[in-house]
Amino acid sequence: MSRSDEELMREFQEGNDTAFITLYERYRLAIYRFIYRKIAHQARAEELTQEVFLALVRYRKDWRQESSFKTYIYRIAFNCSLSEARRSEHKVMVDDEDEQNSVASDTLSPIEQVEQSEIKQHIKRALAKLDADFRDPIILREYEGLSYEEIATIFDLPIGTVKSRIFRGKLELKKLLTPVLNPDINDLVKPASTSTATGVGTNAPSQML
Repeated sequence: MSRSDEELMREFQEGNDTAFITLYERYRLAIYRFIYRKIAHQARAEELTQEVFLALVRYRKDWRQESSFKTYIYRIAFNCSLSEARRSEHKVMVDDEDEQNSVASDTLSPIEQVEQSEIKQHIKRALAKLDADFRDPIILREYEGLSYEEIATIFDLPIGTVKSRIFRGKLELKKLLTPVLNPDINDLVKPASTSTATGVGTNAPSQML
């Protein structure tokens, strides 16, 4: 049985460098993708990814199991990427790797592949236009698969605020996408039938992201 992130982090704190290597291999790509989506600069995202793990090494004794290791390292990554974004003119984007992994090309006809690619490009541009308060929680929820509780911990916000921002962000996405995707937008971006402003369902816009 594989050890949990928290078990590995405790072992690393006790001097087990192999535990750190396991954590690095487990999270390196995810952290890189998250930072890249924030700053949209490949070389700098690679550098910042290394900085995140260097910070983990440098401050390993500061970690306490008050929150999961996952939220801990994403918070480091968020702070690094936020500082970088403020210093630069980089714009948020979603990398092509997600598109390649979404649906196998041999399951779609050439026309369907083109249509799917165009939709994803529209979504990229719409995400880039969102305010960061809405965009960042959506990326963590829909692309990284984090729970509302984990996102709330990363941003140090109440869960209700996180749900509300994701819901409002999706509504804004719908407004931005309607002119180019209407009438299909209602099927692509929609809250769950039982959702409220603080309890949006997970099927939107994950059907397209």
